[in-house]
Amino acid sequence: MASQQDSGFFEISIKYLLKSWSNTSPVGNGYIKPPVPPVSGTQREKGPPTMLPISVDPDSKPGEYVLKSLFVNFTTQAERKIRIIMAEPLEKPLTKSLQRGEDPQFDQVISSMSSLSEYCLPSILRTLFDWYKRQNGIEDESHEYRPRTSNKSKSDEQQRDYLMERRDLAIDFIFSLVLIEVLKQIPLHPVLDTLIHDVINLAFKHFKYKEGYLGPNTGNMHIVADLYAEVVGVLAQAKFHAVKKKFMAELKELRHKEQSPYVVQSIISLIMGMKFFRIKMYPVEDFEASLQFMQECAHYFLEVKDKDIKHALAGLFVEILVPVAAVSCYTLIFKNFFKLGLRVNNLI
Repeated sequence: MASQQDSGFFEISIKYLLKSWSNTSPVGNGYIKPPVPPVSGTQREKGPPTMLPISVDPDSKPGEYVLKSLFVNFTTQAERKIRIIMAEPLEKPLTKSLQRGEDPQFDQVISSMSSLSEYCLPSILRTLFDWYKRQNGIEDESHEYRPRTSNKSKSDEQQRDYLMERRDLAIDFIFSLVLIEVLKQIPLHPVLDTLIHDVINLAFKHFKYKEGYLGPNTGNMHIVADLYAEVVGVLAQAKFHAVKKKFMAELKELRHKEQSPYVVQSIISLIMGMKFFRIKMYPVEDFEASLQFMQECAHYFLEVKDKDIKHALAGLFVEILVPVAAVSCYTLIFKNFFKLGLRVNNLI
């Protein structure tokens, strides 16, 4: 496993690479997003975007060379995918172009990033966040996605705003896909709490209900929120207490607000953000913590009066408990087969 010194060196090297990349692609400080193709255009860009070549020094250390090459590959393919998304009709779901299994080459890049995360996960997470911020033209964690358009926008400006929303959602889609894979390595590599909180805060911002938004990107917003829910599910396997603390704090804040349709929908959106949480059967401490969380949710289910919130909680219980029931069923079957085997041996 790489030392912290090596990980820090890799991080600096990769961030330097991203800064070089920002000079040849539409990312970076002071970034201005590229011209948007016409909405009605049917021409689709199938090749990689035109840009200056980025070289990786072949005399670099083996680990540095692999990481730099991998991030060059990732940023190139991600930029190509974003350009394709921008040329597609607004009504087309992002899953048609970005979902897992659609592009084996890109899937392999993400899988490779997951494998390398075993040795330098903090560095990869920081660099991924740096890429994410540069793509969004921001340099702090306070970024929160929200619809750009307003009722006063003209038709052409509104269409452009919808396209830029689509681009932001595509970036979040790609970013969450990578997070889902690399965060699986947390049990193998320590990660600073600040990085964990950055991931959690970003994910929960996507669970916030967008009141009054009826644009063409509504479906894609739900898709991206589901992906971030999956990120939370993966993270909860190793950092459950941090996830639970954030969820309970958000829920407590909403419960203290005056009851309204907006508050109800906000609570439902928050609950749906936990649908990929799974009870850990071991070690015992994690199992008890999971059961305590379920008990707290059950108490809320009994206290709440709104039927829509009750329905959302019931759906959450089903999502969480069905896998547990399956494990219990397999355990029971195994025990029965074991007992049957003992009886057969006794007969022989």
